[in-house]
Amino acid sequence: MVLSALVGTAAADATDSTLYDRLWPRIPDSQQTTMSQQIADSLTELGNQLGYHLDQLSYEMLALKFDGRRKKAYVRLGGGNEQYLNFKLASDVHFTEGVARITARVDLTFRGKNFKLTLPDVEMVPANYRGDRGVEFRVPIFRRRF
Repeated sequence: MVLSALVGTAAADATDSTLYDRLWPRIPDSQQTTMSQQIADSLTELGNQLGYHLDQLSYEMLALKFDGRRKKAYVRLGGGNEQYLNFKLASDVHFTEGVARITARVDLTFRGKNFKLTLPDVEMVPANYRGDRGVEFRVPIFRRRF
């Protein structure tokens, strides 16, 4: 007799939970990553592995770091000795709508004197001229803001 009472309450709880699920569906779990985010993470990891090996093989003369989700990359080129001559070109690249926007800096050290130069932002876009593929560089001469 006790056993049948327990079975009856369990069946009632099961129907109540499905009723609640039907009437008030749960909010999707936002912790799950989408397929595009998983692909971006995988490509970011592959790019950073390539950047690590290039850094090691070039004795820290070339460095690459990628962030696939934010569509950004960091590129550093150069090196040398701080006492004699040291040249570094570092740039941040942001990819949006088929355009690569590049912010670059140049650090030059000669016999302990440091010279830093921030270059104007440059845009790179793929171009096609008479069937030949190329890259178009856009350098702003005048910039106005409204």
